[in-house]
Amino acid sequence: MRRTFYLALIAAAVILGWRFLAMGSKQDAAMAQVPTAEVERGSLVVTLPVTGALESAEETPVRSEIAGTLVQICDDNLEVKPGDFIYQLDTKDLVDQRAELEQALTDAQEALNTTEADSQTEVTQAESDAVAAEESLKLAEEKAQAEREKIDAQVRFTEGQTARARREFERSQRLAELNYIAGTKLRQAEKTYRAEEFALEQVRVQQADTIKSTAEQLEDEQSANALALHALDTAKANARADPEDARIRAADAQRKLDDVDKKIAQCTVTSPATGMAVIETNTENWPERRPYRLGDQVGAGVAPVTVYDFTHMRVRCQIGEMDISRVHQGQEALVLSSAQIGKRYRGKVVVVEELAQESNVWEGGTPGKKVFGILVTLDETDPAYLRPGMTVDLEIVLDSVREATMVPIRAVYKEDDRSVVYRPRGTRFEAVPVTVGKRNDLMVEVRGDLKVGEPVALERPPAEPGKTEGAKP
Repeated sequence: MRRTFYLALIAAAVILGWRFLAMGSKQDAAMAQVPTAEVERGSLVVTLPVTGALESAEETPVRSEIAGTLVQICDDNLEVKPGDFIYQLDTKDLVDQRAELEQALTDAQEALNTTEADSQTEVTQAESDAVAAEESLKLAEEKAQAEREKIDAQVRFTEGQTARARREFERSQRLAELNYIAGTKLRQAEKTYRAEEFALEQVRVQQADTIKSTAEQLEDEQSANALALHALDTAKANARADPEDARIRAADAQRKLDDVDKKIAQCTVTSPATGMAVIETNTENWPERRPYRLGDQVGAGVAPVTVYDFTHMRVRCQIGEMDISRVHQGQEALVLSSAQIGKRYRGKVVVVEELAQESNVWEGGTPGKKVFGILVTLDETDPAYLRPGMTVDLEIVLDSVREATMVPIRAVYKEDDRSVVYRPRGTRFEAVPVTVGKRNDLMVEVRGDLKVGEPVALERPPAEPGKTEGAKP
């Protein structure tokens, strides 16, 4: 009987030991499956990620000095330097015009031998035109004076209105500070003051426009009067010597011929700068909206091609209403391009627009969403990877902690009313209470009983036997 009892006791001990080893192996296997990361110490940078579009900080439109038809144009996105060919306009009509002007010059030179014609009639007509021009000039001067006096009075009146609104606003501020009036009344006073300020700016703009327009009118009348006097002198000169008029016509024919030669030369357009030549959209073909091509008409002053300097780049992007208060001029920014993985270009926020605009649905915006425009200039660039028009990722640096103890965000969990991380201890994980600080998209600053380099769990570890999982990430 004793022998049987001892054998049963030994068997039970073996079974319990086997179960204990199995449970330990299972726990070790479960711990091995939990990914971990080390506690780090270093600089924690808090950024605001946005998407923007690269553009050249220096753009040189290659404008046409004259109107014409495109008969040749360079390749799109072509790297050029000063003097390189950009586009060619049709010269056929100009060449034909030149032949006509050459004949006109010959006729003018032959007219030196013609007889005098109705010189006295020309002088009389010229004198009448000069009197009319002088009267028109005096009338223009009187009209200009009246318009300026009127706008000056309007400016003085608006200045008085603005001053009264400002005083009322300042008074409302003082009363609001003493809680004598409601905030809505203060805002109304401020709104009235800003409206009067805007009205004053507008009327001052009108005043400047009036001064400019009246000056231009007077200048035109003075020019017309000068031309009339010049015509009178010319008529008197013609009365004295008809050959002089012929010489004037010859000189005019020569000038026109020179102008045509200049236009023929202007039909060949070259690059004024170094950069990338981009063919622009021909807006005259709405709604087709296609780039300029051969056969298109180019107006005087129009630039069918723009040369972009891709050695000086900037990024234009949009920030939503929730984040705009965190962005200001002078903040550092990091630019990342999918064309160069891992490379970050440093930049600086130089423009933060004050006026919100509705995002453009045609450009992928959300209907009704208000956004603010942001402009970032790059301190460095690489023409091989950064080109105008590319979409880039932008990280605006909002804050940073130089010496931060940090872990991945996914390593911090909520357990009851506290934040914890799990670190391995033997065959289990223990919860370490931490205080959470600043964070970015990947890492979070923590303060607690943690050492740099020790591992923490990136997934919630399995619960110990007999316990339930209660922590939440």
